[in-house]
Amino acid sequence: MQNPTEREVSTTARDILMSRIAGEIILSGSPGSIMKKWRQLFELNQSELARHMGVSSSVLSDYENNRRKSPGAGFIRKFVSALIDADIKKGGMHVRRFSMLHRDLSIAVLDMNEFRNPKTVKQIVEALDGVLLVGREWDNELIYGYTVIDSLSAIRNLEALDFLYLFGKNPNRVMIFTKVSRGRSPMVAVRLYPIKPKMIVIHGPKIPEEVDAFAIELAELEGVSFSLSLLKSSEEIVERLKKLV
Repeated sequence: MQNPTEREVSTTARDILMSRIAGEIILSGSPGSIMKKWRQLFELNQSELARHMGVSSSVLSDYENNRRKSPGAGFIRKFVSALIDADIKKGGMHVRRFSMLHRDLSIAVLDMNEFRNPKTVKQIVEALDGVLLVGREWDNELIYGYTVIDSLSAIRNLEALDFLYLFGKNPNRVMIFTKVSRGRSPMVAVRLYPIKPKMIVIHGPKIPEEVDAFAIELAELEGVSFSLSLLKSSEEIVERLKKLV
């Protein structure tokens, strides 16, 4: 009989994730390194994973360090299945997290991209006609990508793990929250999640004085650059960011 956690992880999510991990191992020129990467992402030590696979930890170590020739299809299948099974027995957090990569978040994400060349915090503030509220000392910090979120749609439609994926996609990025009233909710969300974006920009308040004082305090506590964009619309924000790409 399946326990509740096993039922919560759908067969589809499990199969998609297994195919993704196996495909990455097979296509890699260094399969052992990819196996090690995924074991560490699932926060399993060698002996624990080897036990689930039914092999010795030394065998797994040899493969991870590329001391043996490329693993065959059977070994890869056993490796991936053990990763998934071990995680599900612990609650399935990583299976659900990595399965998020296949969810359609477009209902709340207006745009998401990576910069070909990283931009500084100062460059992004200027591009968005921004007012820096917290973090003048981080003007020259590098930002590698951006995500523009419709705050109202996100609140209505996204689940907690969706936010974890959005925040964790690349922490060295700027998250822009549109349709914000005073900016408290985005900063509370950042406070709650272990992975923090390096930079937060809000859009909605017309002047800096309308931004919630507690939001500013949270940004200072979390060590996050915090700005207000004074552009007229979300569309203009996306347009300006695309020019930076």
